Amino acid sequence: MADPASNGWPAGKVFDAATQSFTYDDLVFMPGLPNFESSEVDLSGHVTKNLKLRCPVLGSPSDTVTGPKMAIELALHGAMGIIHANQSVESQVNMVQAVKRFVSGFILEPFVMSPTQTLADLDKLKETKGVSSVPITHDGRLGGRLVGIVTARDTDLCEDRSECLCTVMTENIVTAKEPLAFAEAIDILKREKVGKLLILDAQDRLVSMVTRSDLKKVRDYPEMSRDLSGKLLVGAAVPAKEGQPDEARANALAEAGANLLYLFGDGVDAQLELIQRLKVKYPSVELLAGPAASVREAKRLVQAGSDGVVAGTGCDVGGDVEAPKAVALGRGEATMVYEVAFYVTRNFALPVCAAGVRSSAQALVAMGLGASSVILREPLAGATEAPTGGTAAPPLHHPHSLVSATGVRYGSSCAWERQVTVPRSVAMQVPHRSQVKAFLMYFFSGLQKGFRQIGFRNLQELHVALEKEALRMECRLPYGLQLREACIQAKRNSEFPLVAPAWSSLR
Repeated sequence: MADPASNGWPAGKVFDAATQSFTYDDLVFMPGLPNFESSEVDLSGHVTKNLKLRCPVLGSPSDTVTGPKMAIELALHGAMGIIHANQSVESQVNMVQAVKRFVSGFILEPFVMSPTQTLADLDKLKETKGVSSVPITHDGRLGGRLVGIVTARDTDLCEDRSECLCTVMTENIVTAKEPLAFAEAIDILKREKVGKLLILDAQDRLVSMVTRSDLKKVRDYPEMSRDLSGKLLVGAAVPAKEGQPDEARANALAEAGANLLYLFGDGVDAQLELIQRLKVKYPSVELLAGPAASVREAKRLVQAGSDGVVAGTGCDVGGDVEAPKAVALGRGEATMVYEVAFYVTRNFALPVCAAGVRSSAQALVAMGLGASSVILREPLAGATEAPTGGTAAPPLHHPHSLVSATGVRYGSSCAWERQVTVPRSVAMQVPHRSQVKAFLMYFFSGLQKGFRQIGFRNLQELHVALEKEALRMECRLPYGLQLREACIQAKRNSEFPLVAPAWSSLR
């Protein structure tokens, strides 16, 4: 009789029979029989029920990883960033708006002027807002009847700045009627070879505008993550802790145009109630909740109305802004992703996002265990676009800066009320990884090759094989894994020697 383990074990046998949890590096997949090239692999996957990315990667909501530059670069290359919440509401809203403005898409509120206004008025608008081309409506308001357009070519050679716009405006305008998809608008811009496309309603009233600058960005970044209006996709983190759910922050971010809100907390009632209220108030905004390390936590989040679940811990995700917690809490990443994804995908048909991923190999393991997307933290912290990146020295990555916490003195019946400063976590150095574009190209290439080696063209085939036990795997020996990790750590220490923190200063 053939050994049933000769071709590896299905995931159910590996996890159901184990008394311990597994990390990503504890598992290896058995090779398949590929008959296609790695370039044919489709990596697209869902982050939430209604949000799908061509490259299912999220930038961690950490203050050393995802700011506006990182979110823009990730979205341009088919991924998505989650703006961190370790800042004021106004600052976070400004970051979200900066990402949404990078690709205008349908400009729903363009600056409009009337025929009786002068070139001097246009000069003032250009000085304050940087706008040199404006549509002209009969009443100077958005929604008015379109009569012409004034561009820089119409005004540059005019010496008399008191001249009315009606004398210099172009009346032969290329327009389109709504409803109109953004891709259709781009096609019209290409065909007509104009710089501005004005969108009108059935009564010939101006409702929006598309510009040629967006056409160039679509040409240069064909894989970019965009919403229905053509703007870049962006997410934002919202803390939902017991006693202090930040609903005002969530409302401001949703109004600013965030496509996804990541509500991170400990599965407390305040987090669940915030999910329920936001789903009623902003039904078009996708809600990603977590982190969930167990099926019990994931069930509460999904039943509250979350559109997706993050399988991870506070340290893995990078969204925890609280004081340090006991290190004896948590779960192996592989076991956590498999158990949470097994329950959520089969009972609620919702996607699961895996946290704690540090390489394309770990991303392959996470997706093979049921995850539809992954969150990257350390790999992106060393990129030029990261808030701490782009320096000559290796960037210093830490989830958060020093925070205040109240401790309890052992052997005493009273609480130690003195506020002390403690480190959120020990800072670590990460190597500089050049630009995000270069790293993502390397990361996705490795992931595509991994898919090919195990014999699957896309994420759907991989998950079907997991469910039908066609995907086989084995566990590594702990000694070999520890030896490998020790060698890697020794190499890192030799390249980037760490300086011990002055613990006496924290007392």
